[in-house]
Amino acid sequence: MSDLGEMFYSALDLFEAGHFAEAEDACRMLTLAYPQAVEPMHLAGLVALKQGRFDIAAERMGRAAIADASNAEIQHDHARALKAAGKNRDAIGAFKRAIRLCPDSAALYCNLANTYRDLGDLDHARENYETALALAPDSADIHANYAACLRDCGDLTQAEAECRHALSLRDDIVMALVLLGQILLDQGRTVAASDALMRALRLSPGHKKALTAYGEALFRLGQFAGALHCLRQVLALDPDAEIARRTLALLNLRTGQGTEAIAALEPLVRRYPEDPELLLMMGEGLSLSGRHNEAVERFGAAIGAGGGDDAVFRLAVELSEQTDAEMAHEVLQKTIDRKIRNGEDATLFRTARRLLFSPVPVDINAQNDEVVRDIVEDAILSGDEHGAVPVPGRIDPVTLTRFPPVWRAALRPQGDDQLRAVGRYWEQLAADADVPSLGDVTSTKGRKVRLGIVSANMCNNGIGRWIAGFVAALDRDRFDITVVRPPLGEDDITSRIDANADLVVRLPLDPKHSARVITGLEFDVLHYVDAQADAYTMLLASWRLAPLQVAGGGIAATTGLSNIDYHFVADDWEAAGGESRYSETLVRLPGLFVNGEAPNVPENTTRDLQRQWRIDEDRNSYLCPQPLDVLSADFDPLIAEILRLDETAELLLIAPARDAWDAAWGRRFAISHGDVAGRMRFVNVRNRAEMLSLLGAVDVVLESPAWNDAMLGFDCLGLGVPLVTLPGKEARTRRSHTCYRQISVFDCVAYNSADYVETALTLATDKRRRSVIAQAIRSRSHVLFGQRESFNAYMDFLEQQTA
Repeated sequence: MSDLGEMFYSALDLFEAGHFAEAEDACRMLTLAYPQAVEPMHLAGLVALKQGRFDIAAERMGRAAIADASNAEIQHDHARALKAAGKNRDAIGAFKRAIRLCPDSAALYCNLANTYRDLGDLDHARENYETALALAPDSADIHANYAACLRDCGDLTQAEAECRHALSLRDDIVMALVLLGQILLDQGRTVAASDALMRALRLSPGHKKALTAYGEALFRLGQFAGALHCLRQVLALDPDAEIARRTLALLNLRTGQGTEAIAALEPLVRRYPEDPELLLMMGEGLSLSGRHNEAVERFGAAIGAGGGDDAVFRLAVELSEQTDAEMAHEVLQKTIDRKIRNGEDATLFRTARRLLFSPVPVDINAQNDEVVRDIVEDAILSGDEHGAVPVPGRIDPVTLTRFPPVWRAALRPQGDDQLRAVGRYWEQLAADADVPSLGDVTSTKGRKVRLGIVSANMCNNGIGRWIAGFVAALDRDRFDITVVRPPLGEDDITSRIDANADLVVRLPLDPKHSARVITGLEFDVLHYVDAQADAYTMLLASWRLAPLQVAGGGIAATTGLSNIDYHFVADDWEAAGGESRYSETLVRLPGLFVNGEAPNVPENTTRDLQRQWRIDEDRNSYLCPQPLDVLSADFDPLIAEILRLDETAELLLIAPARDAWDAAWGRRFAISHGDVAGRMRFVNVRNRAEMLSLLGAVDVVLESPAWNDAMLGFDCLGLGVPLVTLPGKEARTRRSHTCYRQISVFDCVAYNSADYVETALTLATDKRRRSVIAQAIRSRSHVLFGQRESFNAYMDFLEQQTA
């Protein structure tokens, strides 16, 4: 053997043994000794390729390819080196030269197709993949690569078929498993995607693409801890992994972790300072972190970068939350003016402006919430005489969650008609959201009904206490119970609810993401306790996320939503003909439809309680413990008349969380009733124990005729405190009356406005009569607590509907 041959094979042995540095030295000596020899140049290029020195590899391979233009292997390796060096156009020419020398090589056609795909030339890529498959129809790798091309072309059905065919030929191809998972994610089939990705990770635990896609799948399923673990693994392997970094930032935003979201976004924003999506995400993170001025700057930058309507909305919301309503109003008004000039529909922005910035009215003839009036007007005006509602424009669901709740429409004249109009309009605003569709409906025969209970009020308030009793009353041998709630604070009522559920699901901040989480849980029934009480759950209820969707218990009024099938009420809550007030099918249940607990009677004496609340025992004291936003303007004259006729009396009101309501409500009352406004006092109540002590300190409790709180009635009657109520025809005005019917005490039930005033005055001024009535209430109120009849009927109904 010649010296060249001996030296070459020695270098080749070093290369094949993985000793690349020694092989590099040997190749250098060979090329110095034999500068025209092709084999050393080719081997030197392979060594550089293995070492990741792609430009040097391409240069060496190029010299070898010129020296031996008829060697297909050298031409192929030259093409590979050029591709690795990012010189894809040059690589295509090299691949074609290799193909001319070896036209029957499926691998060459596949590599050429891969290069075309990297360049975005999908037509030529597809053509060459098909040629490769014609030459090697049983090549699993080529089928997998072809599937990736089909996915890039948007042909997800065929791409999935090619992936599955590749895996049928060889079930351990990690690339095919990862690609199948990505395709299934593209189709919204998150559970199936996670299965494929888990198989890929078992075969290759540190695979970046598999970890990234699996993190995305877990994120969509609401498994945030697992998603966080996957994404952090990816970034530990590759800090520049942009997809993983974006997903991590979104995860932190959706879970309210503003500081962590900012940290994940900063490298991306530095790299893409004009990306409007990144700017919006950064603004959201800054807002969550309390850095509002910086958030405003980012949202403004997003508008300048082409962020569109979403950026305008977010800027306006951020400004309004900083109480800079004038500037927020100006931002929306400029957009409205621009859209009008351009002949575009501005209804969407007019609605947003009204929802976000309308003040509490001071006119006695107006209801508390002009916001609802305006959206109702938009809703009614947008419909034609046949009831069809044209598309009013779209608001991003995340922005919609910032809007005030719609239930206040019930406080207006013709409230039920207006709630239905608002519901239709709301559905139009949210109609284009990309939410998953339901799978096949299955019968519940032979198994438990999967029931999801949705509310943002699973805490210590009237609705939260109702839910606690509701969940406790359901038979877990018949029902699998999941409580589903948007992000909120937790307290003792939350813990009680959780303890009686089989599963607790805490939703992310993005309602579209929440919709994916809910559909993935495959409920038979979703019960929206109080969809109208906040925009987040109203959005979820607007979409079809379960085969059967029902409402009732929290807000005793229609949702107005076509995707809610049934509304449950206690039979006596609704007067005859109440079915016409609901867009849902009304289901009347026997009994109270409240599983209440008797309140703890305060240990202190009445005099001690009065001292605690600074109540003068020589003056008659009235309490209206309801939120100010349910004290409609029609209630003002009744309060004023009571105070005029009881000249030394004092009225106590609960101080609202928002001082603006305090001031606005006071201004409204003072305009027409300034002579008695000075005898009204706001008190701060921090928890239920304090509320019970306040109820025990006053003489009479007044309830707004426009709105009854079921749990207020239970507390008052459980303590023996007279609660004056004026029932109407609607369920929202009759819940306390139903309690009085159960205990057969009617002395506190009024039948018109004049009777309401007279009843309140009699109870306050005639202490002996008040004591007799209080004793009658106290001795009979035990029948109200622990009733299960309604809930048995509720469970029977749902089992029949889902069987």
